[in-house]
Amino acid sequence: MHPTIALLQQSARSDTDSDLRATAIEQLAQAWQDHRDALRLLQQSARSDLNSRVRLKVLEQLTLGWQNHRDSIILLQEWAQSDPDSDLRDQVIEQLIQGWQDHRDTLALLQEWARSDPDSRLRATTIKQLAQGWKDHPYILPLLKEWAGSYHYSFEQLAEGGQDQPWLWEFLCDRTVNDPFERQGQRTYNPRQLALYAILEYYPNHSQTRSLLQDRAEHDSDPKLRKFAQKNLELGM
Repeated sequence: MHPTIALLQQSARSDTDSDLRATAIEQLAQAWQDHRDALRLLQQSARSDLNSRVRLKVLEQLTLGWQNHRDSIILLQEWAQSDPDSDLRDQVIEQLIQGWQDHRDTLALLQEWARSDPDSRLRATTIKQLAQGWKDHPYILPLLKEWAGSYHYSFEQLAEGGQDQPWLWEFLCDRTVNDPFERQGQRTYNPRQLALYAILEYYPNHSQTRSLLQDRAEHDSDPKLRKFAQKNLELGM
């Protein structure tokens, strides 16, 4: 084995400085990409290195040098399901969209993310990507509708993907009036208000939008939503 690659492998595996491990991985991937052990070492670091910055460096090099390798998508799937760092999982979503959008497993993986990722921000990001990139897929809009009922932040993503669908107006109106939310803290998001916001964003000229605002301004149990509705009435909605 060439002494340089041996030194880089040792540094990537065992150096106590995470910055040096990341640098060794970068050098190994860029200068020794064709070496039989390079990809194996990246895979090992991706699965076992405890530092998220090192794992992120692996992700960067993997997408630059091994995008077409069959094991790359497998590793991304593992990251999606088990990596503890939500920022890294966010990067995996971005890389999947950029480099593997047409892969047969990408859509299924994103759907699983949207259902089960423990980070609500990532679930929202994934739903938005599905709404934007796969809105013409026959299964996506029904799934977006399902998720909007479960994950209250997704109403806007739902509207982005399906505002021309005849059921969407009725669905958002139903959530604006009938969602059982009760405010328990100052920073809690009211799904009724989120649904109303989506209506104002995508259906400002609908014949029933103003009457819905008036109803919520007068009758909603959440004072913040009543204030939100009243403010929009005063702005001329």
